[in-house]
Amino acid sequence: MQAATVALFRAQFGHEPAWIARAPGRVNLIGEHTDYNDGFVFPAAIDRFTWIAASPTDGLSELVSANLGLAAPVDVTDSIPGAVTDWGQYAAGMAWAFREAGYSVGNLRAAVASNVPMGSGVSSSAALEMALAAYWQAESGLDVDQVAMAKIGQRCENGYIGLRTGIMDQLASANGRAGAAMFIDTRSLEIAYAPVPSGLSMVILDTLKPRALTASAYNERRSQCEAAAAVLGVASLRDATLAGLEAAVDQMDPTAFRRARHVISENQRCLDFRLALENSDLDQIGALMAGSHNSLRDDYEVSCTELDAMVEAALASPGVVGVRMTGAGFGGCCIALVNSSQVDAFNRSCLTAYKGKTGLAGMAETCLAADGATAERWVS
Repeated sequence: MQAATVALFRAQFGHEPAWIARAPGRVNLIGEHTDYNDGFVFPAAIDRFTWIAASPTDGLSELVSANLGLAAPVDVTDSIPGAVTDWGQYAAGMAWAFREAGYSVGNLRAAVASNVPMGSGVSSSAALEMALAAYWQAESGLDVDQVAMAKIGQRCENGYIGLRTGIMDQLASANGRAGAAMFIDTRSLEIAYAPVPSGLSMVILDTLKPRALTASAYNERRSQCEAAAAVLGVASLRDATLAGLEAAVDQMDPTAFRRARHVISENQRCLDFRLALENSDLDQIGALMAGSHNSLRDDYEVSCTELDAMVEAALASPGVVGVRMTGAGFGGCCIALVNSSQVDAFNRSCLTAYKGKTGLAGMAETCLAADGATAERWVS
């Protein structure tokens, strides 16, 4: 992928790039829709990357993607939210967010290539943002650590792209570690690395239904969580309890109640999952992942027929330890933990059953936990 990215740069711009950067996508083992509620999450950066070959330029920024084609030229040094509507908004938005954080970054020529599936709930947008952040951090010599890069990426999503996401995706892409998942407290931004238990493989199960959670649906759920927190008198749902929620049921909109119930219970599942991983308690891992999916389906209402069918197919397949939808929802992927010795049999069984349920082929890919975003000078 690196070689293809550099080749695309040469073909488009007629010279060598100065820098090469990459950032991984991520899966989330448990802890969904909790990050914008100051809660706990448990992602892992994965060995699927977005690559950027880039050089600074005195003119407008010129961007080409192997996946998305040419973006319109843009001056990223003064672009404001709403000014860019094609995929170039990620470069413009990251430059804007750097400025908002007090840093100056310049225009660039860049070629982008990625094998992070788009629209599948594995954070292709965060991978692009963190690859851009790593490039500008290196090219401009900025004193910006990986956590600060993630904050800038979240600011881009919230303030420029217009999606009120939490910080999980950017933190995972920036701070990933090979072989380990990441228990993240999204309030303190503390990260504790936890090895994936020996003998288990992470399998991405792509429904091949593109994720359809729109900005309006995502932002609506965040607003519902904030409304529930206001009724409960807490700063965020991180501070709420199920007992307190039940006591306030008559004061709360029923939909907001269900949203809050998911978030509060999901935070506890994330804490319990950390302990289950430490103890290699496979039964508990499976039960917690099942509880997470059911809560996302019933209380948060972000699953769909295809995601539910993939979970059902996976649970009936050999070697499965646990499975759940991963990502924002309404399509995209599930993540399964599978006994490594049975991955091939699991994949065949799961995809056959999924096709029988939906008529869709589906896709299964084993992934490894990977290191986070990096950039270095390109030497041809």
